Amino acid sequence: MTERLRLFPLRTVLFPGMALSLQVFEERYRTLVAECLDSRAPFGVVLIREGNEVGGGPVVPHNIGATARLERVAPTRDGRLAVQVVGVRRFRILETLEGEPYLSARVEYPVDQAAEVSAELLQETRERYRQLQRLRHTIANEYHRHVEAPETPGALADAIGGVSRGLATERTLQRVLAALSVRKRLDLASEVLAGAITATHQQAQAVVAQRWARVERRN
Repeated sequence: MTERLRLFPLRTVLFPGMALSLQVFEERYRTLVAECLDSRAPFGVVLIREGNEVGGGPVVPHNIGATARLERVAPTRDGRLAVQVVGVRRFRILETLEGEPYLSARVEYPVDQAAEVSAELLQETRERYRQLQRLRHTIANEYHRHVEAPETPGALADAIGGVSRGLATERTLQRVLAALSVRKRLDLASEVLAGAITATHQQAQAVVAQRWARVERRN
């Protein structure tokens, strides 16, 4: 099945299940958001391969993206739209279309390619994902007794991609998104996870040291 999908090219990779905040100010994308609200339709977020995120110049996107479901749209004091979305599912661009102020495309929705994933690998990756989340909680000065991790390999890989924003390059995250083999996606995500844990552990150590330093100064 194929269909037309409105596209929002960004310098960010959106994964299924990932929340994303957008500040919309260009008229073409305000039109896109308004049309999606009226039709209760999602739009597609795609990583830009060539071109600029703002301005009227041509943009060449990567051919795999994720649909975005609108969760909240609110005007800001400076005239922008504060938009909250959640990623839903992958799509593949078959051809880009003309005739609208924004980019749109005819897309299809590929099905994950099933692959054997050992229970040991899945459990190990889930525990390392929990480790990353605990480090993030430490940085935020939060405590969560239970840290949830997705049960299935595909969802786990997507969750890793979603929480690794800023800890891996967008090109690397695009490789995870574009992997239709669940085993390959999990393998790529595991590599991203290793680097994310190292970087976040260093951040957590620095944050904790600063907190203790403030306590000592007060005492």
